[in-house]
Amino acid sequence: MALLYAREGKLYASQFLEIYVPTDYEEDNFMVDQGITVETFGLLFVRGITDGIEGPIQLLNIPTMITIQVYDSSSGTINVHGQQVDVMICRYLPNSLVMGQTIIEGRDKAETFLKLVMAGKLPRVLNYGRLADIWWRNLEISGISFNVPSKIYELILATVYRARGNPKKRYGEIYGKGNSSGYDYETASVRDIVASLSTFSGIAFEYMNKMITSGINNSLEGVEEPISPLEKIIHY
Repeated sequence: MALLYAREGKLYASQFLEIYVPTDYEEDNFMVDQGITVETFGLLFVRGITDGIEGPIQLLNIPTMITIQVYDSSSGTINVHGQQVDVMICRYLPNSLVMGQTIIEGRDKAETFLKLVMAGKLPRVLNYGRLADIWWRNLEISGISFNVPSKIYELILATVYRARGNPKKRYGEIYGKGNSSGYDYETASVRDIVASLSTFSGIAFEYMNKMITSGINNSLEGVEEPISPLEKIIHY
């Protein structure tokens, strides 16, 4: 990224910079403010400032835990693809150290990304069409493989990402028809999705009272629930 340059294994700001850390990361310990540094998940937003003029907001695509230096920071909100995102704003002077360039490979980095996906906690301003590539980049950084076909990753993403205003419908059904910008989705945790889609699977998952309540609501609303192979066997 032109806004950063490498020197002696570290990344420095090539101009006045602002890096935006989504505060949502803090809820699940994917962002820890340590004072002079912030340990955070590396899907961040960054913007260069030239002669007081703010440039476009870009995605800093390092999908693993990183540590960035903090010199001057504040809380604020940015607009990304029409959505408001609460962020911690970190400011950098030209040639100031931003972060180390070296990341040690390890399974924990892949597990952290998987947890974010399953919890529906990736920033909700990522283009749906780029999600699989971002996941593959995380696996490349981690240096590991889950040894499953790529379609498994795509199925997980297709399940977690739901149509905005209609969480019972997969967002991919809309995106695949070319009627979407790639940003007009909503996400939820796998647990909540299971609760809304299948009473049987929900009961087998956890939080039985919540799942039964969701099943009753589905019945009242006339929602057709998918039947799993295990459920068919039990019925038989």
